Amino acid sequence: MHLASVAPNGTWIARDDGTVIGIAIAHALQDEWYLSDLFLEPSFRGQGLGLRLLAEAARDAGDVTRSGLLEPAELGAIAFFARRRVPARIPVLTIAGNIPKEERLAALAAGAHRFQTEPLEPLRHRYALDALDRETRGSARHDDHLYFALNASGSVFSINGEVVGYAYVWPDGTIGPLAAASPSYVVPFFAFGMVTVARTHAGSWCRLLVPAINARLVYAACDVELKIEGVSLFASDSDMADMSRYVGYHRLLF
Repeated sequence: MHLASVAPNGTWIARDDGTVIGIAIAHALQDEWYLSDLFLEPSFRGQGLGLRLLAEAARDAGDVTRSGLLEPAELGAIAFFARRRVPARIPVLTIAGNIPKEERLAALAAGAHRFQTEPLEPLRHRYALDALDRETRGSARHDDHLYFALNASGSVFSINGEVVGYAYVWPDGTIGPLAAASPSYVVPFFAFGMVTVARTHAGSWCRLLVPAINARLVYAACDVELKIEGVSLFASDSDMADMSRYVGYHRLLF
C-alpha cells in the first residue's frame, strides 16, 4: 500500500484473458525514480511483456535520477536500464546470520566517538534525515521515513548535538536503512542495530543489504561470522551517492 501510494506512474499489470500475469511498481523518492518490483509469470517470459511493463512504468519518470535493484540473472531488466543509459554500478550484498554475544558487539561498538542516541522522529529530524539521505542514498525520502518510523524502531545518532546518522531495526531482525555522516560511524551503528534486535525484539538473527563499497561493514559482518547469502546490482544514472556510508532495507524500498 505504501508503494502504491507513492508510485510516480501508478502500478502497472499485464493480463492474459483477465488473469494477472505480471506487475511493475515504480517508487518515487524526492529526486529519484526507483524500480521497486517487476514480476512476470515464468510461462509468459521471453515475449517482451516485461519490457513493455517497464516502459509503461517509466514513461513519465521525468528529469530525475533513475535507479533499481536488479538481480544478476534478470538480463532483460539490466538491458532495459542499459539502453536508457542507466548502468549497474554497485553490487549489493545480502548479509545475514546469528547475532554475536554482547562482548563481541561491545568490541564492534568501541571507538573514539561517543554518540548520543534518541528515538527517530521523521518530522523533528527531517532536515538532518534529508541531508543524510541525499549524501548516501542519492535522494531525500521523507514519505519513506514516515512509513519506516511507524513499523520499525528508528534511532538517530548525534555528536555534540549534531545528527550524524540514523538506523532502523525491524521486528524480523532486519537492520536498515542506515546512514552515517562518516564511514567510521557505520560499524558502531551496525553494532547498535544488532543490540536493538536482541534487546527490543528478542531476536537472535539479523539481516541487512550492504552495498559492497561499504567495505568497513562488510568486513565487520564477516568478522562476527555473518554470511553473504546473495548479491544484487544497484543501477543508477547518478554517481552522486556515497554508499560507503549506507545500508539498505529491502529491494522494494532500498
